Amino acid sequence: MGFDRAKGDIVAEAYKRTSGQVAYLDESYQAPDATVTTSNTFYIFTAVVVHKDAMEELRHDLGDIVDGTWWHTTDALLEEDGRVKTRRMLEYLGEGFEACVIAHKVPVDKDDHDAEEARRACYRALAIELAAGVTGKWEPVELLVLEERSQMNFRNKDRLNHKELVAEKKVPRNARLLQTSPKFERLLWLPDVVSAAYRRTLTHSDETSTMFDLIEKQVHFVAMTD
Repeated sequence: MGFDRAKGDIVAEAYKRTSGQVAYLDESYQAPDATVTTSNTFYIFTAVVVHKDAMEELRHDLGDIVDGTWWHTTDALLEEDGRVKTRRMLEYLGEGFEACVIAHKVPVDKDDHDAEEARRACYRALAIELAAGVTGKWEPVELLVLEERSQMNFRNKDRLNHKELVAEKKVPRNARLLQTSPKFERLLWLPDVVSAAYRRTLTHSDETSTMFDLIEKQVHFVAMTD
């Protein structure tokens, strides 16, 4: 309980130090391996930009849609009830004004076996665009909340990717990265569901491949430069 409280306090403190909007980030990808040809590989890094004054309402409504406190779209799409909830979540997001921002790299280089280079390239493009803002879509974002990965070495890589951008003056010093779990911030469900919906346009031809249509008007694709 003490650990959970401390993690929750870190998120709350980050919000206190932030004005304006917050971006929530998650990814979906297919790395090259013995069973996947390079032409079928991809990396999707997604952000959903949320106004601070909308956070509480979004958290409440997402909980109502899911009817619970845990969500992972990939697992949900395996069952009919989960597919219904996924569609409802996307419909709900599509009714709002939250910008969905996607950096998409295809294919992943054949030597990038863990897709970490693709992740770095997508994160750089995404963070630069989020921190700069786009007129009429979102204001410059100060706080990027990323779903943390389970292994420390991967979390360190994500931290380094952000520090490099600051050192290179590609993003301002006040643009901060916070890695945390959906357990402490369910708004991370938003980029999870958007990433999964876009992934389905690449990997499936069933009814789930059209779910992305529900939010497409809110999506801004970032140009890949690295």
